[in-house]
Amino acid sequence: MTITRRDFLNGTALTIAAGLAPSALLRAAEAGAAQASYPPALTGLRGNHAGTFTLAHSLAREGATYPTVLAQEAYDLVVVGGGLSGLAAAWFYRRKFGPKARILILDNHDDFGGHAKRNEFTVRGRKLVTYGGSADMPASAAGNAAVRALLAGVGLDAARAPAQPQTPFGALGMGRAVYFDADHFGQDRLVAGDPFADLIGARAGGGQPPMPDAWQKHLDAAPLSAQDRAALRRLADGGVDYLPGMAAGDRTAYLAQTRYATFLRERAGLGLGGLRFLRSRSNDAYALDADGISVGEAISIGLPAGAGMPAPALDPRLGKSPASRLWFPDGNASLARLLVRDLVPGVASAGKAEDIGRAAFDYGRLDREGNAVRVRLEATAIAVEPDTRITRVTYGWRGNLHRVEAQHVVLAGYNMMIPFILPTLPAAQKDALRAEVKAPLIYTKVALDHWRAFAALKAWRIHAPAMAYTDLWLEPPVAASASAVATPDDPAVLHMLYVPTVPDSGMSARERFRAGRALLLGTPYDELERGIRAQLDRMLGAGGFASRDVVRGITVNRWAHGYSYMPGALSPDDAALQTALAQAGKGIGNVRIANSDSAGSPSLTAAAEQGWRAVDGLVPVG
Repeated sequence: MTITRRDFLNGTALTIAAGLAPSALLRAAEAGAAQASYPPALTGLRGNHAGTFTLAHSLAREGATYPTVLAQEAYDLVVVGGGLSGLAAAWFYRRKFGPKARILILDNHDDFGGHAKRNEFTVRGRKLVTYGGSADMPASAAGNAAVRALLAGVGLDAARAPAQPQTPFGALGMGRAVYFDADHFGQDRLVAGDPFADLIGARAGGGQPPMPDAWQKHLDAAPLSAQDRAALRRLADGGVDYLPGMAAGDRTAYLAQTRYATFLRERAGLGLGGLRFLRSRSNDAYALDADGISVGEAISIGLPAGAGMPAPALDPRLGKSPASRLWFPDGNASLARLLVRDLVPGVASAGKAEDIGRAAFDYGRLDREGNAVRVRLEATAIAVEPDTRITRVTYGWRGNLHRVEAQHVVLAGYNMMIPFILPTLPAAQKDALRAEVKAPLIYTKVALDHWRAFAALKAWRIHAPAMAYTDLWLEPPVAASASAVATPDDPAVLHMLYVPTVPDSGMSARERFRAGRALLLGTPYDELERGIRAQLDRMLGAGGFASRDVVRGITVNRWAHGYSYMPGALSPDDAALQTALAQAGKGIGNVRIANSDSAGSPSLTAAAEQGWRAVDGLVPVG
C-alpha cells in the first residue's frame, strides 16, 4: 500500500506491495527526477534539517521495526551515505573493479556531499556561492596517498591549491576586531585588531605575528580588569614558565590531562573576564571551548601557554586549523561535485577541475535508468543484511520501503547509526561505533545586499568571544563585472560560526556534544533567525547596519551531528577508543565501513582514506 508522508515521517510500520513491478519503480524514479529541485539554492534550515533524520531516529530512539520487502534491484556495490567518504569509496571501487561496475549511492539528504554542503544566493542578479559545512583542505592532505590519488583522478594537484579570489578589504584598511558584549564584559564595545588571532596564526599556521605595540593598544581598549590585561599580556609575551620546576614527565602528563581553562585560571592568573576573552578560540578547530580541550590541544593550534612548552604541532586529525586552507568558494563541495561528475555522465558540463564551481549541475540525471552509477537522494537505509554472497539493503524512499541486493556494501554514514541498521555486528564493534558522539555546530550564511557597515567599522572579521556566534567574517564579495574591483556597495556573504559548547560546565566532550545536539535540534528556525539578526544589529549598528535593510537571505547549516569525535586524553575511556574504532571499522563479511568517524578525525583526509581503505578490503564475490 502507499504510505502517506505523515505516516512515514512519524516512523510507523511500513509495508509495500511486494508485487510492484520494477518498471513501475523506474517510472516513479524518472518522474521524481524530472521534478528535482536545485538544493544548493535552498535557504532557511539546511544541514541536518527536518526529514533527514526522522526515520533514523525512529530506529535509534524509538526502537521501531519495519517489515521485510522484496528486492527489486541488484548492484555490484551499494554505498550508504553520499558524503565525501561514500563518494570516494564509489570512485575507488570503479578504479578497482572496472568502470562497468553498477553502483547505487543512497543518501538521506536532498543533496549529495554530506557535510560538504554548497550554499547559493542570488542578490541583485549576482550569484553568491559559499560552503555550508566541510570547507578546508587540511595541511596534511598533500602527504596522504588516498587524497593524492583522488585529487589527481579528478584533475587536481594535492600540492597546488587553485587560485583564490582577491578581496578588497586590505586596500580599504579593514582588518580584524573583537566585540565585547555587555552581558559578559559590562559594556558593548568593538575593539580594532585581534593580536591573539595573529599570534595563533603565526605560531601554528605561519602567518605574521602581531606588532609589539599591538598588544598594549588592544588590551588597553578592552573592557577588562587591570589584572586580566596584565595576565593576558604576560601570557602573550611567552616569557613566563607557568610550571616551574615540574619534571619533564610530569609536565607532559599535565599538558595532556589538564583543561586549558584550568591552566589559564590556576597557572596564568586569569580572572573571569580574561577566561571569557580566550575561551572560544578553539571552537572552530575542536567544536570545544577552553574548558573542553587540554593544554596540549590548545598549544597544538597555536594558543599560548608560556615558556618551557612544546612548539605547536598540529594534530593531523583536525579538519580545520590555522594551517588549513579553503580551496574553493564552496569548500569541499567542489570536490564532491567533481567526484559525482566523474561517476555520473552528463550530470555536469565538462571543463577544468578548477572551474567546477561554475558548472551547471543537473540533479535530474543523478538517478537515471541505464547509468552505471546512480545517486539516490532522500533515501534512508534502515537495514543491512549480509549473507554469504549477497547483502540486502532496505531503505525508505518517497514514502515506501525498498530493498536492493549487492555483492558489496560500504557504510559511509554516521558511525552511531551502524549498530541499528547492521545488528549482526559483534557487540564490541557496536559499542565502539556508538561511542562516536559527533560534535554539534552551525555554519550560518547571510547574504548581504552590501557591506558598508563593515567598511565603516574597518573590520572584515570579528571575534565575539562570549556571544552565540563567536566568529564572523566576510567572504570575497561579488563585483558588478569580472574586470571590476568589488566595493562596499556590492553583495557579499557573511559567514557566522556557532558552537553550543556548554561553557564552564566541566562536562566531558561527549556529554557536551549530546547537550549541544539536543539544543540545536530543539531550537526552531524562527528562533535561530531572530538571534542572528539581533546579534548582527547589536554588533554592527554603530556602522549603520540594520538587518531588515541589508539581509537578503539566511541559510542556517545546522549540523547536530557535525565534527567526528576525536579521542583525547581528558576522557579516561578514550585511551582504547581509537584502537576499537579501527577494529569496528572493518565491518563484517562483504560489508565495509568508510567514514571519518572510524578514523576519529573530522577531516577530508580521513574521509578519503577511509573510502580507499574500505574498498581495498573488498574481494570479488565468486
